Amino acid sequence: MEPKIFLIDMNAFFASVEQSINPALRGKPIVVCGEGRTIVTAASYEARAFGIKTGSTPCEAKRLCPGVIIVRSDMNKYVGSSLNIHGILLRFTELVEPFSIDECFMDVTSLCRNGKTAADIAREIKKLIKAELNLLCSIGIGPNKVIAKLASKMQKPDGLVEITRADIPGVFETIPVEKLQGAGVGRKISEKLNSLGIKTAKELGQAGEDFMMFHFGISGWHLKRIGLGEDSSTVKEYSYSEREKSFGHSHTLPKNTFDLQTIRSYLLMLCEKTAARLRTAGMSGKTVHFYVRYGDFTGFGRQKSLKHHINKGLDIFSTAVDILEDVLPLEKPVRLLGVSISNLILENGQKFLFEDIERERKLTGIVDEINNKYGDFTIKPSSVLIAENFGIEDRCGLIGKYNFKGRKVSGLIGKNNLKIVE
Repeated sequence: MEPKIFLIDMNAFFASVEQSINPALRGKPIVVCGEGRTIVTAASYEARAFGIKTGSTPCEAKRLCPGVIIVRSDMNKYVGSSLNIHGILLRFTELVEPFSIDECFMDVTSLCRNGKTAADIAREIKKLIKAELNLLCSIGIGPNKVIAKLASKMQKPDGLVEITRADIPGVFETIPVEKLQGAGVGRKISEKLNSLGIKTAKELGQAGEDFMMFHFGISGWHLKRIGLGEDSSTVKEYSYSEREKSFGHSHTLPKNTFDLQTIRSYLLMLCEKTAARLRTAGMSGKTVHFYVRYGDFTGFGRQKSLKHHINKGLDIFSTAVDILEDVLPLEKPVRLLGVSISNLILENGQKFLFEDIERERKLTGIVDEINNKYGDFTIKPSSVLIAENFGIEDRCGLIGKYNFKGRKVSGLIGKNNLKIVE
């Protein structure tokens, strides 16, 4: 039997997640942006109708559509939705390989029996994702990953396209090489191919191997395979698939600054957000990377590896501050800060032996629950206020180590309750 590979591609993912969670946003033009000087990271299809694209600035979005709604991005929501999608796909097979936060490969070859077709399975998956998560997806079906990826981009939103091996010559005869960008041919490569007279996927497949390797090196051999619609890579089992290799956040400051107190405050905010994503994925890491971009767009990056794995914001922050202090004094005013953590492992959920450590773990979990429900930094370290006063909207006046609705938080009462002490 010809292999049946899916590429499940969520439509306008970040914006669609926001609309699925907040009914007031449904059917309206919305864009998802970061904080400060930022760009559009996702636009709903209603916003795209006005010409708004990923990479536009918020000002451009408002100019194109004065009624556009700007929503602050929340990676915890998107990672959580992505994991929920994985859960639905895993009901069918373990051969589910995440490709990005909003895309998954899936091998359903063994499921296509007793009259059940790949298209039938794809329709069932689309129905479940819509019913349980109120999200739409496009599914491409092909004999390999390259063709499945190409098919997934051919009908959006809410599409379902199958390209069989027999279909490939006809499809590739007229399809421009630019359309192969999603299947492994990048924009710059497609531009170079055009300059060499290679305009269609068919022409790419017919190009001489020596010619391709002369112009593209070893990548030329791979590009020719794409032009032939060939791909020998397999879909990995979910438990063995390549998980995210790192988690991180960056932020462009409202204005360039030398002020170390402000820089540390923003850094703590980024570390807390990174740690929350780590815990949502059930992972810990031990290599912290810190990077700075100056106002003239030069900058540097440094990393430090620990002897043990961590997943708490203050632990990541402590390591990042060590890196920062090693490079002081700063040469120029800072425009952007970033932090990430890699060298990851899965947490095993094991309870800690010592009561204080276990108590802290539980408190961290409850803080995550509240922040996931009410928004980032509903509960937060007090020094984040400095960053908020420097340009981020203050969601609740914070006093003390942690804060909930303007009141100090300490310890636990019962199973899932914070103790309000002031």
